[in-house]
Amino acid sequence: MKKIIFTVIFSLVLLLSGCADVTNTVKVDKKGDATISFDIDISSVAGVFASTYSDEALIKLKDAGFKVDKRSDTSYHIEKKLEKSETKTDMKPEDFGVKITNTKSFFTQKVRIDAKFDPEKIWKQQVADVPFPKEILDKIDYTLILDLPISTIGDNNAKSVTGGKLMWDVPLAEKSELYFDVTLPNVKNIAIVGGIVLIAVIVLIIYLVRKHRKKKKLVWKKG
Repeated sequence: MKKIIFTVIFSLVLLLSGCADVTNTVKVDKKGDATISFDIDISSVAGVFASTYSDEALIKLKDAGFKVDKRSDTSYHIEKKLEKSETKTDMKPEDFGVKITNTKSFFTQKVRIDAKFDPEKIWKQQVADVPFPKEILDKIDYTLILDLPISTIGDNNAKSVTGGKLMWDVPLAEKSELYFDVTLPNVKNIAIVGGIVLIAVIVLIIYLVRKHRKKKKLVWKKG
């Protein structure tokens, strides 16, 4: 997982060499699989500069398993589906400023995700031999959309919430905080991946809630 994420980091830094609009969507289904996509529009001036590196960047992304649709010299759609086996990550949420709290009651459980995002700190820890690209990241308008398979969203600081879809505007060159909580019924087989994916300094947190399903399988086997 870490290799995939930091391949994306370097590739997109090559592409995003000037003003850009990025919409990053993390869509999760009830099986626990996630589809990550980036829609990127680069300014024409930045596009001229980035075109020098685009072939190299696109090769890196394709090698990491991403589907890349180069719609023009300044527009890209990048997508990858992560199976549950790939979401078993070597990256700990705590290492990226993310705290996950699971509070259970008799009928439900509430999962809360708090992310204190410090891009420069994360960059220095993970990419020590490359200077933090603050000037590049400061010119990117980044929108994060987290699309969950349920609509029981509680407290959050998203810019907008529609059903299970949360949207944030995230500054990439400075500290910020994202949080939300979601209530899950214990009596249903629901797997949730909570993802916070940040472009160029990406924080990808995947949280799988499958204990109820595993317990049911164990009881069935014993019976």
